[in-house]
Amino acid sequence: MKIAVFYNIAFSGAKRVVLEHVKGLKLLGHNVDIYTTDQANDIFDPGTEANNKYLYNFSPIEFKLPVFNRFKKDFIDTFYTLKNVHKKIARDIDKRNYNIVLVHTDISTQTPYLLRYLKTKNVYFCLEPLRNAYEYSLRLKDNVFVLNIFYENLNRWIRKNIDRKNARSADHVLALSLFGRERIIAAYDLYPKISYLGVDESVFKPSNAKKKNQVFFVAEKYPIYGYDLAQQAMKLLPKKIRPDLEIINWKKNNSERLSDEELVKLYSESLVTLSLSRFDTFGLVPLESMACGVPVIALNVAGYRETMVNGKNGFLVDFDPKEIADKIIYLLENSKKCEEMGRNGRKWIEEKWTWKSQIENLEKLLVAFSKEK
Repeated sequence: MKIAVFYNIAFSGAKRVVLEHVKGLKLLGHNVDIYTTDQANDIFDPGTEANNKYLYNFSPIEFKLPVFNRFKKDFIDTFYTLKNVHKKIARDIDKRNYNIVLVHTDISTQTPYLLRYLKTKNVYFCLEPLRNAYEYSLRLKDNVFVLNIFYENLNRWIRKNIDRKNARSADHVLALSLFGRERIIAAYDLYPKISYLGVDESVFKPSNAKKKNQVFFVAEKYPIYGYDLAQQAMKLLPKKIRPDLEIINWKKNNSERLSDEELVKLYSESLVTLSLSRFDTFGLVPLESMACGVPVIALNVAGYRETMVNGKNGFLVDFDPKEIADKIIYLLENSKKCEEMGRNGRKWIEEKWTWKSQIENLEKLLVAFSKEK
């Protein structure tokens, strides 16, 4: 097939997904072209794997007045200029006779405007609905200045409607988990099929790195990612056996990103990985850790329930620092069980969660969608 792929995502696990989609579909023999406004050339650049990359300019001019800049960014750049850029992209895609368009997220609007204007058959790979429009935890706080409240609520209301209209314009929608599908149903009244994510088991694999007395936490230091739970759990561990908490956010410093090889080393050196995000629609970290033969302690919520087998390749726990601490202690005191869980995790990845198997499933869905009249 001839496939167009659109995305505009900052460096993240989500951008890795686009790269893996492009790489995997191309390996299966398809012609894959990238369309994007993303100017970054990082290690997850999907354009490095595509047959062709079409880059469109969306670089609004910055002014010195912060208040005016915010208004311009929201109401002129995002709600008007970006829409016209996406119209142009849609026209270019339509004239090149693709079998189907795989549309990923746009960081400016979540669901891209592109879906409104495409005439070519298309499918939206929905990571999640626009979070600050639906999640109570991301609401404005009561101590915000009243004019800021008015502006932000108006802005979020407009963005919510844009996100919903764009999503409902898609010919088809894919969710990356059962939990993600439930959120899409609630937000859009759409009923997507599932296209799971995966991990490259040839890269993320057990290594000979020497084990350290450390627990691994891969996320920013914010409560939404469970950093507070990790801190509290570690404090509950007896000092004489307390491991170090190794924390990374995918960056070595402000400008240089960790390579996969460096990540594999950090996973492999650790006794266990903590995945404590309160609202992770899927979560690549548990897959990467299990692929490296390292058990995972994850919250019993959201996408973790679909990738983890409680008691076999790690533990699913409640929002309880003591329970998390108890599971860490159990793994510290039962090294053979810890190793067994690591082996189980690796086997689980090889059986179900490789990118190869997930891309083959994605291909079947895209072929079926492209043949529909």
